[in-house]
Amino acid sequence: MTRFRTLVPTVFLSGVVFLAFASPGEGKDPKTGKKQKDQSKILFDFSGENPAAKWVTVNDNVMGGRSKGGFSIKGDQLLFTGSTNTNGGGFSSIRSRPKSLGLAGRDGVMIRFKGDGRTYKFGLQMSGSRATYRADFDTKADSKGWQVARIPFDSFAPSWRGMKLPRDRYPLRRDKVESLGVMIYDKKDGPFRLEVDWIKTYSEK
Repeated sequence: MTRFRTLVPTVFLSGVVFLAFASPGEGKDPKTGKKQKDQSKILFDFSGENPAAKWVTVNDNVMGGRSKGGFSIKGDQLLFTGSTNTNGGGFSSIRSRPKSLGLAGRDGVMIRFKGDGRTYKFGLQMSGSRATYRADFDTKADSKGWQVARIPFDSFAPSWRGMKLPRDRYPLRRDKVESLGVMIYDKKDGPFRLEVDWIKTYSEK
């Protein structure tokens, strides 16, 4: 069985902190070197009874596009695969079915994945709002191990049908977030593959 190792920050990009694997043991604050407690909480780990029932697929065919995509659950991991076609909408996405996610008082989300070198978007949706809040995260092709992206809520930008919205008029209410998901919309054609091990929320306190 694979041994998971402690995560330490390695790269910063557009507010997203990418994490790599270090030696086993408790995590340490990268500034002080002191041990810090794990303040994360699992939202989805794709185990248990029928985890696929908690997710849905939304592709660009809802607006006449030609991209294909979907998900499957294999070995307690979610596999998001398909092919994008920019002769149309050019996107494929998956999202969790609406429910309270308990994000009040939390500082961001983390996703553990293996990718294909393409850029994906992590999305959030609130109850009673048609806006979607998204932040980009990059993946490495042919990675030998898992990657982790730590995405602060402050990095998410609001939009509606691809149109950017002002943050001051459409603030993200963490206590109202009821759905999250992953989208590929990088204006490229071709196959994609993203394997997700878990999704967590975290607190810096």
